[in-house]
Amino acid sequence: MDSARSAPLGPSDFGVDSFTVPAVLDRRAEQHPDRVMMSIAGTDVTFEQMRQRSAAAAAMLTELGVGRGDGVALFTATCPAWVYFWLGAARIGAVSAAVNAANKGEFLLHTLRLSQAKVIVTDAERRPRVDEIADQLETVTDVVVHDDSLRSALERATTNTVPDACAPPVEVGSLFYTSGTTGPSKAVATTWQYLFSVAATVASAWELRAGEVLWTAMPLFHLSAAPSVLAPMLVGATTVLAKAFHPGEVWDDVRAHRAIGFAGAGAMVSMLQNLPADSRDADLPLRFISAAPIDANSYSEIEKRYGCRIVTMYGMTEAFPIAVKGVADEGVPGTSGRPNPNFDVRIVDPDGKPLPADAVGEITCRPRHPHVMSEGYIGAGLQVEPHPEWFRTGDLGRLDADQNLTYVDRSKDSLRRRGENVSSVEVEAVVLRHPAVAEAAAVGVPSDLGEDDILLVVALRPGAALDCAELLDFCAARMPYFCVPRFVDTVDELPKNVIGRVRKDLLRARGLNPGVWDRESYGYIVSR
Repeated sequence: MDSARSAPLGPSDFGVDSFTVPAVLDRRAEQHPDRVMMSIAGTDVTFEQMRQRSAAAAAMLTELGVGRGDGVALFTATCPAWVYFWLGAARIGAVSAAVNAANKGEFLLHTLRLSQAKVIVTDAERRPRVDEIADQLETVTDVVVHDDSLRSALERATTNTVPDACAPPVEVGSLFYTSGTTGPSKAVATTWQYLFSVAATVASAWELRAGEVLWTAMPLFHLSAAPSVLAPMLVGATTVLAKAFHPGEVWDDVRAHRAIGFAGAGAMVSMLQNLPADSRDADLPLRFISAAPIDANSYSEIEKRYGCRIVTMYGMTEAFPIAVKGVADEGVPGTSGRPNPNFDVRIVDPDGKPLPADAVGEITCRPRHPHVMSEGYIGAGLQVEPHPEWFRTGDLGRLDADQNLTYVDRSKDSLRRRGENVSSVEVEAVVLRHPAVAEAAAVGVPSDLGEDDILLVVALRPGAALDCAELLDFCAARMPYFCVPRFVDTVDELPKNVIGRVRKDLLRARGLNPGVWDRESYGYIVSR
């Protein structure tokens, strides 16, 4: 593990008893005290500094009366303190809640109430948002503000004494929240065994080795905190975690840190693809780009342009990764890989009955071992409402005869037009190949004939103009007639969440703008 050329580690290389923050972090701090574990928003933190500062954060929480099972809400921008208190809470058996940094008002109140937080860790920018709802938070006793004073106190910490109250790795240790695009967000109960299992599986797929560098801009309040923070901890590697995703700055930062991997969302990769070609693209130090979904038609283009391999995974906060295609796997472009050995995976019909190979249905999974997925959702008083034996993801997909999993669409985003099922993902993949289009989203709007009509919302490339009829000609030549959109609307930018995923719920709620282009009004006829 001390050699940068050592073999990559997989989940089987770690025993269940070792899946705790003190067991893993303290050991790495002994082995690599001066190696940077994370560069977070421009601040380098070595393994030894992470050990000391997480211990100092644990001591602070203890002084505030936080103990095993108590809630600690983390509500800050991407910064080192988030990680210190996340790992510090784990040292004393507290249950941390990863609150979306963009939350405010009722959204913030809802997530904080679910967390049953005793202490909220926030920053100066977000403190006023907390103050606005403070009188409605019955469980909160203290608010810790990450400012220069706190930062200095944590960075000066040199203690070798760490709290020894770590809970077993099979107890709930962290809460992560669902996106909440179909209703109030849910708090997903995760154990440290699950989080470390995610990290180990991902590190193995990346073939991440000690001393290597990973680059990412995924937010810490997302389940990506597991591979971003815990993967380097497991294998003795380094993560460069950017404060925000700025496409024009990514590759220079990757070069500066000699990062061998990029980890992000599929939307981020699309933004990078839209950058003008650079003669240095093929000379990037990357071994892999890890993201999903990646359009099948883009696979070879991405790998050739950046001189690397694509790693894809499919999963969600509740269960991740359900399917994996690693660096060494050939895989099938457009698929998410094969089922993770930790899960049984089935495609089922609306009644839950398994479907044959290549049939499209809902993706479901069942853990093969305890605590390799989330425990369930948090109800009243931090009580866990467990998942059923077979977890229904709400996603549509198919498994081929070789067990390659293809994600088709979210059930709520799939469309049905004139008796035909339409994948919004497949429509968007075609539209994004049009030279004038930078971003695209296909959503359903009510049809006078029942079911859906398809509204296509696009953002254009700089300086581009759009002829809607020509765009539909482009679509009609590349997709079935029933998939060709009826309505076309242009916007400056599509609404997105913090990881770049399009907020289709907002587009559906907005409906048809007065200026929307309607092919029927213009007499445009799609040939069958």
